[in-house]
Amino acid sequence: MTVNSGPKGSVFLNRYLALAHSAPPDRQDATLTATIADLARLWDCSERSARQTLGRLQVWGLLAWHPRPGRAQRSQVVLHVHPVHVYYERACRAEAVGSLAEAGFWLGEVLAACPCIPEVPAHLASVRTRLGLDVRPEDAARCCAETVARL
Repeated sequence: MTVNSGPKGSVFLNRYLALAHSAPPDRQDATLTATIADLARLWDCSERSARQTLGRLQVWGLLAWHPRPGRAQRSQVVLHVHPVHVYYERACRAEAVGSLAEAGFWLGEVLAACPCIPEVPAHLASVRTRLGLDVRPEDAARCCAETVARL
């Protein structure tokens, strides 16, 4: 995932997460349909900004946007990246700039969403130790084959 770290990068990632979390939890695929107006409401922005966001997220490889011509037509949006990868990206960026508390938060989100990624518990333990916090036993890895299958 190649994401621009400019000032709007965080806004676009937040919008991607909101879109990913708006999908029904029992969906088998990562394909959604929505109008630009639907997305603008979801993201609390203008329709122009919603189009810009879709374009940027598509360039970054996070999704594929297939717009349909005409007013109020439902476009198809295919999500390519599970939100847990976005959480991990944010954790790594936060850690790189020294925001250990933020890195710990995002690593906790990764662990909550998918406890089977092997390096995350050790990474979270390292961040917690550097923050002077105890390493909690619940931070240990647990396997969740169902979650891994969805990635």
